[in-house]
Amino acid sequence: MEKQARRAQVLRHAKRIFARKGYHRTNVADIISRARIARGTFYLYFENKKDLFEELLEQVLRELAIRIQRIRLGPQEPEPAEQLRANLRRVMCFVLNERDLTNILLSHALGFDPDLDARIQSFYDRVAAQIQRSLDLGITMGFVRQCDTRTAAYCILGGVKEIIGQISREAPPDIDALVEEILRFGLSGVARPELLQTLSAAVLG
Repeated sequence: MEKQARRAQVLRHAKRIFARKGYHRTNVADIISRARIARGTFYLYFENKKDLFEELLEQVLRELAIRIQRIRLGPQEPEPAEQLRANLRRVMCFVLNERDLTNILLSHALGFDPDLDARIQSFYDRVAAQIQRSLDLGITMGFVRQCDTRTAAYCILGGVKEIIGQISREAPPDIDALVEEILRFGLSGVARPELLQTLSAAVLG
């Protein structure tokens, strides 16, 4: 089997085992048994279990980067809200189609391995940085209000993580309805429009 195909095979089987047993209860023996390879073959591709797990995290980041496209303005471009909707739909479809990866990320228990904890936190920091860059661009383009974009990015990330964790344990949801609800919440929160106007007037005094 060609080297890259064998490496992908190992990653695929490891992903399933991690999702079923959790990172800490999975060992290299589990992975090589499932992938039907020799122990020496495993170490041709990965230094250890952490190295393999980190590759799965990088895989997620690459896939998210492909799906989160920069908002474009112009007469021939869709409305910004429609572009946001498309980005969100691509992301939600990806995480629901990759439930093994989703379960690995969301079920990883902190406190057992400081080095791995740091890698997981670094992963989420990089996702938050992607969101923050999008918010900063939105402010520049005039359709995002002035705000602390770092704080807002982590609020968005936390909310999406909880939603993904919930729906990953359920039957496949109505993606379009889910995306619409997330988008409406992100753009306007939960307050009625007339109440928002009243609050804004009170704040501006």
